[in-house]
Amino acid sequence: MQQSTHKTLYNTHSWIGIWCGILLFVVTFSGLPAMFAHELEVWQSPTLSQLEGVDTTQMERIVNNAQSDGFDYDDYFIVPELDRGFVQLVYFEEGKEPDIRYYDATTHQALAIGNSDMAHVLEHLHTDLHLPSPIGRYLVGLAGMAMLLSIIAGILIHVKWRKEFVMLRPKRSWRLLLTDHHKLLGLWTLPFAFILAFSGTILGLLGLVSPILAVAKFEGDVDKAVAAVVGPQAEVSGTVAPRISLDELQRQALIVQPEMDVHFIHVTADGDANGLVKFSGNHAEKLSNLQNVTLQLRDGELVHQSDAAERGPFQRIFAAVTPLHFVMFGDIALKAFYALSTLALSLMIVTGNMIWLSKLEAPHKQQRPKPHPLARLTLGVCAGLVTACAALLCANPWLHGAGQQALLEEGTFWLVWLISLLLAFSPITLKRQLQMQLNVASALLLLALLGDGLMNDRWLWYAPWLTVGVHIALLAFAAMLAVAGALVGRMRPAQATSKQEPATEALATPS
Repeated sequence: MQQSTHKTLYNTHSWIGIWCGILLFVVTFSGLPAMFAHELEVWQSPTLSQLEGVDTTQMERIVNNAQSDGFDYDDYFIVPELDRGFVQLVYFEEGKEPDIRYYDATTHQALAIGNSDMAHVLEHLHTDLHLPSPIGRYLVGLAGMAMLLSIIAGILIHVKWRKEFVMLRPKRSWRLLLTDHHKLLGLWTLPFAFILAFSGTILGLLGLVSPILAVAKFEGDVDKAVAAVVGPQAEVSGTVAPRISLDELQRQALIVQPEMDVHFIHVTADGDANGLVKFSGNHAEKLSNLQNVTLQLRDGELVHQSDAAERGPFQRIFAAVTPLHFVMFGDIALKAFYALSTLALSLMIVTGNMIWLSKLEAPHKQQRPKPHPLARLTLGVCAGLVTACAALLCANPWLHGAGQQALLEEGTFWLVWLISLLLAFSPITLKRQLQMQLNVASALLLLALLGDGLMNDRWLWYAPWLTVGVHIALLAFAAMLAVAGALVGRMRPAQATSKQEPATEALATPS
């Protein structure tokens, strides 16, 4: 490779990290709780966590009970979480809060699940950054694209990757130690990072990609392109007509696609002669979440079906994007691997910023007595996010039963993150702040376990299996944070300096 080309790729890799590093960390680290959103949704409600999974349920009976309870809509979703023991009924109306009901899959009765919204707060941060739609989603997609470009540039500039795969020089300068960690983390997480970046780009920019695909295959007709994938929409006739049982309709849908694992049921124009029901979900054996069957409500006649797993290579890749990104396949061991890889990838992003800061500080060793603003911003946003997530997890059990629990939880999350950001611009040295953030986050996770035991009577040794899994994960993460805090505390200026590289109080050095 020519030197000029290598320099261009190196600068591309560096500047993408500089301009997008903090956003990439937020999107990447928030993917960790988003990956376990379903488990956290069950854990945040002591009622749901006590339920046992079932193989089947009576969907029609649950809908009839819901309609008796005031869930009287003609367009609604059913989410059968049978492995968790409950069924969700959801109604959306633009500009209003969704009406969400939970029903026991065994007794078919309504469940009081509490007022927590912790899992949604964490998941929404990853998917939309809590920004208005579609701005947040597009920003996440652009972050994925930036990561993809950075990965490609990084691969091309590291020609000695075999040597760098195992190279770690802890007794050399601080900058070299950062560089070695950055390369190690990048190389070992490369396949995982590429999958996340590629799938995240497609999911985030889907609203922009869809018109392009429509132009390519459907002559610019976006509605026709959408209908080809998800099926037609019901056209209300105004003629009242009874429907056959939802359980019978699901049985007929599974005859059409026996390999489909139903995750969503969408009922439209319920009670109308043209009413439809769409069953959609994942393929039981192949990597696809675009399986769906649409039937007439009144007689079960097949209206549309889509089996992406049996289509061409493009559609098969497209159908695999969501399962790959959110680990909608495999077992808990695979999710644990994804979780550890997400932490490693998050750390790699931070070390990239720290390397650049270390190089930036070198010419200003005597002139810059204070940390660079980017160092403060990196610490405030990145370490602050970790602490804010820990605070939200801690607030959940202690606020159980509070009337405004969801509001208090979300307020705690944003308040802790804001305090961390403001603290980063205080006179306290960044090393001390980082150590404090790590220790506080570790303590908050341990307090979450204590609160779950005292408030909900769910202790590690006396709790449902899902709760035990969450407790073990929180304990492991708390231990990792505590160890990291101790290592930061043990760092000395002598470790960070060399004749060529300065020891500053910025995040780029440990002093």
